Amino acid sequence: MAIIVVWSTAGAAPTPAGGGWWDDTPWQNPERGFNWYPPDAPPKKSAKKSEEKPRDIKDMKTMPELQAELARLKDLAVMQPTRDNVRNYLEAQTYVMDKSALFADVARRVVWATPSVDYNNRSPTATFAQLARKDQRSDDQARTLAELSRDYGLMFFFRSDCPYCHQQAPVLKLLEQQYGMPVLGVSLDGGVLPQFPDARRDNGVSMIVSQGQGITAVPALFLVHRASRQAVPVGTGALAIDEIVERIRVLTRTQPGQEF
Repeated sequence: MAIIVVWSTAGAAPTPAGGGWWDDTPWQNPERGFNWYPPDAPPKKSAKKSEEKPRDIKDMKTMPELQAELARLKDLAVMQPTRDNVRNYLEAQTYVMDKSALFADVARRVVWATPSVDYNNRSPTATFAQLARKDQRSDDQARTLAELSRDYGLMFFFRSDCPYCHQQAPVLKLLEQQYGMPVLGVSLDGGVLPQFPDARRDNGVSMIVSQGQGITAVPALFLVHRASRQAVPVGTGALAIDEIVERIRVLTRTQPGQEF
């Protein structure tokens, strides 16, 4: 005769709070599952490791490490200015400065021995070389303006109520006499200057030479090709004659980066 066992959860005592896995049943707790053995216990969180002792800044091999440690020491010295913290930061800073000085010393020795990185080869700093270069540049300036005066002229935009325009006018007249570069005065307000009594009133040429931007600052100088009417801005504000001549030479005879 077969014996039938019927399991019933009716009237079963609830699992006491905090009971173990073996005290629970899948009929009382649907989440328990029909496992023969309890699930693995979750890994225990390891105790927080004690903070490692900061490394000596002299043992660091990369710039990011060095900079980070120096910044940490500085922050600590500023926020907690104890004698030890301040001393540690100053010692680290001295070490970094010594490293920088060593780099600078090695770098200059490399420069002396490597012509390709020695800027003195392109722009000598010796006084006698600078004087010779200045004389050569003066000759180049005079030759440049003499050649350009055949095809180019300067347009001088001014206002009669501008004090700097009054100061700039005699400088431009001297440039015209000394180098033969013609200067055309253009008045933006219809007035004239003593050195430019026959100045022309602006009839829109200011918009042409400024490529539609207009001239908002005076005095303003433009180097203009007579045939093509192409204009190159020389500068605004009061300029000495040497500066004007040098700018014209640079704009017409050199390429960006050539002299640097």
